[in-house]
Amino acid sequence: MSSGRYCLFDLDGTLTNPETGIIDSMRHALAAVGSPETDQALLRSHIGPPLQDVFVRLGVPPERLGDAVAAYRQRFTESGMYENEIIPGIPDVLTSLVAAGWTLAVATCKPTVFAEKILAHFALDRFFTFVAGATLDGSRRHKADVIRHALGALGAPPEATVMIGDRREDVAGAAECRVRSIAVTWGFGDNAEFGEPGVLAVVDTPVSLLEVLSTA
Repeated sequence: MSSGRYCLFDLDGTLTNPETGIIDSMRHALAAVGSPETDQALLRSHIGPPLQDVFVRLGVPPERLGDAVAAYRQRFTESGMYENEIIPGIPDVLTSLVAAGWTLAVATCKPTVFAEKILAHFALDRFFTFVAGATLDGSRRHKADVIRHALGALGAPPEATVMIGDRREDVAGAAECRVRSIAVTWGFGDNAEFGEPGVLAVVDTPVSLLEVLSTA
């Protein structure tokens, strides 16, 4: 693997599987604002994009959007963020990349304060030089803005950077920033989401991810 390279990793669905905690927190928030019960598959399909955008898509009225976000964060802070598990094989990938001289960072649409706590809880924080996330007020929440924030903090040239993620937002945000990307299938997206320019590969396992990065 080459030195002087940068990998940006999405968090939810890429490094960890947060399905239980996120969906239960979504249900709590929707109930708090009187929205109808929503089935598991629909909620699962909305894991990844910015929270404010998700609630709009789920039919929360604009005047109740702040209440829904607050209710979600209340439950997520108390328990939801820890109803989560590391994707098997990911620590080995991160260990190999660091040993090979890559600089690693997280680029997530989850607010930075939550991302940092999750990474620390699962002892993944030791691998990452920087955690770029959303702001609590939503002023930075889309993936392209998060990636730009990470690039600026790291001083990373776009052409020397690869974004790893499981949703269209990851590969589309990377393309907008002139960053190459690798899509992973163990998260919450599917192959139909990954038709953006600059996608180096779509991989099914962490071992395959490492193989692609060895020639990136």
